[in-house]
Amino acid sequence: MRAMSSHISLQIIGLVSLLPLAATAVSARLRRNLHFWMLLLGCAVICLSVFGRSVLEGWQAGFSAALWASMAVSLLVFIGVAIVNQESYRLSALLLPYLMALGLVALLFSAYAEAAPEIGSAAWFQVHVLLALASYGILTVGAIAGLSVLIQERALKRRETGWAERALPPLSAAEDLQIKLLTWAAAFMAAALASGFASSLLETGQMMAFSHKVLLSLLAFAVLVALLVVHRVTGLRGRRAARWVLVGYLLLTLGYPGVKFVKDVLIG
Repeated sequence: MRAMSSHISLQIIGLVSLLPLAATAVSARLRRNLHFWMLLLGCAVICLSVFGRSVLEGWQAGFSAALWASMAVSLLVFIGVAIVNQESYRLSALLLPYLMALGLVALLFSAYAEAAPEIGSAAWFQVHVLLALASYGILTVGAIAGLSVLIQERALKRRETGWAERALPPLSAAEDLQIKLLTWAAAFMAAALASGFASSLLETGQMMAFSHKVLLSLLAFAVLVALLVVHRVTGLRGRRAARWVLVGYLLLTLGYPGVKFVKDVLIG
C-alpha cells in the first residue's frame, strides 16, 4: 500500500511538473532560452522517473505504465528535435497539454490491475520494446506537428491572425517537421515490427500471432509508408498529409495503449 501511495505521489509530481511549461507555451510566451531548457529537462527527468519506477519493480505492461512510457519517450524525442530545429520548440503549445492529458488519464487508472506482461527473456524482446517506444514517441511529436499544420492552415483560410501565429511554428516549418518525423517513425516502426517477429520466432519457433495490437500496428505502418510514397511522388503536403499522419497515429495508439486499456480496465 505504501509503495502504491508513493508511486501515485510520483505521478502527481510528474503531472504538476508539466504545468508551468505548458501554461507558458499555451499563452504564447515561451522562448527558446535557458528557462525553457531547464523546465523541459526537468519534466523529462520526472516522467522518466515515473517510468523507471515501473521498470525497477519489474516491467509493467499495463495501461498506466504504457502512458507514462510514451510520455517520457515523447519528451526525449521532443528535446532532440528542439535541439536540431529552432522553430520546433513552439510545438510545446500543443504537445505539453496533450502529455498532461495523458498523465491525468494514467493517474486516474493507475490503481487498475495490470494484465500479465507479454514479455520474453531474450535480448530481442528488449530491443523490440525500445524500438516500439521510440517509434511511438517520434510519431507522437510528428502527429503534433501535423495538428499544428491543420490549425495553421485553418487560420490562414479564415484570414485570422492570433494565437496560432503567435504560439505555433510557421506553417512551412511544421510541414517539414511532419514529414521528417514521419520518415523516422516509419523506419523505427519497421525495425520494431521486424524485431517483434524475430523475438517470437526465436522464443517459440513460431511467427508472432496476428493479435489486435499487431494488426493495428501493421495498418499504422502501411498508412505512414503510403503517405511517404505519395508525398515523394506527388509532393502531397498541408492538411491532407496531416490528416493521414493523424490517422496513422490513431491506429498506433489503438494498437498500443488502446489494447492495454481494454485488457486492464474493460476486461481486467
